[in-house]
Amino acid sequence: MLWALIVLSACSLGEQNALPTLIPAEYLPTVIAMTAAALPTHTPPPVQMATPTVMPVTPTIYAPTVASETALPAVIRIPEAEIQIVRPGALSKVVSPMLMSIYVIPGAERKATVELWGEDGRLIYRRIFTFTNVNDRTQIYEEIGFEIAGAAETARLVASTHDEYGRVLSLASTPIILLAVGEEDLYAVNDVMTPILIQSPLENVLIQGTALLVSGMARTPEDEPLLVELVAADGRVLGSRLAGFSNFEPGTHNLFTVEVPFGVSAPTWVRVIVSERSGDEISPLNSSSVEVLLSP
Repeated sequence: MLWALIVLSACSLGEQNALPTLIPAEYLPTVIAMTAAALPTHTPPPVQMATPTVMPVTPTIYAPTVASETALPAVIRIPEAEIQIVRPGALSKVVSPMLMSIYVIPGAERKATVELWGEDGRLIYRRIFTFTNVNDRTQIYEEIGFEIAGAAETARLVASTHDEYGRVLSLASTPIILLAVGEEDLYAVNDVMTPILIQSPLENVLIQGTALLVSGMARTPEDEPLLVELVAADGRVLGSRLAGFSNFEPGTHNLFTVEVPFGVSAPTWVRVIVSERSGDEISPLNSSSVEVLLSP
C-alpha cells in the first residue's frame, strides 16, 4: 500500500509540471494588460538642462541711403570735414599777404595741396605741404602773397589731399574777394561739417555686377546735381553719372542717390569720387571719396 501511494504521488507531480493550466482565449488580452501593469515602471534618468545665458543685444540702426518723400531719419550724424578752411571764411575780403588757416587730414605721404585760383581761371598760388607730425589732423598756417590787375577780384581758395595714385581723397574750397588795397573784412566759419557724406558704398567693400549704387547726403548752395566718378588707379574713369537730390532744401544736407554702370573683366580697385561742381569753376567746389573693389 505504501509503495502504491508513492507511485501515485509521483505521477500527479509529473502531470502538474508537464501540463500548465490553459487560459481561455477570451481572457488572454486582460491577463496581458494586468501583467504589464504589474511590471516595474522604467523611469529614465533626469536630464540636466543647461540654463541659457542671455547676452544683451544692442540693436544697430542704419540710416537709409535712399531718399524718402514722406519721412527722414530722426537723427543723422554728419561727421567733421577732413579738410576745414577756417580762415578766411566764405566771401571774406582779403589783402596781400593773406593769412590762411586750414585743418587737414593729410593724404598719401602725409601731403596736402593748397591753391588759389583767380576769377579768370589763372593759378595765383600753389603749394604742396608735407607734414612731419604723426597726428591724424594737422594745421596749415601760412601767408599767401598775391597781385591783381584791378582794385578787386573774386577768387577761390582750394585745399585737397590725394592718394598714392594721385586720385582725390578729399577737397574743400571757399570763395573770397581779393583786394589790391584797403582793409580786410573777414567772415567767421561756424560750421565744419563735411559738405558731402558718402553713406553707400562703404570703404573697402567688394561690389560684384555691372552697376554700383552710390548714395549719401550733401549740402550745396543750389539744387545742382553731383558728379559721381569711378576712377581706377591708372586714372581711367570706369563709370560716371550725375546724382540729383530727391527733395532739396537749401542750407541743409539733402539725400542723393544714383546707380553708376561699370564694366570690368577682372577685380579692379576704384575710387568713388563724389564732387560738387560749378560750370564756371576750374576745380570742384567740394569732393569726398571712398575706395572699393569692383568685380565682374
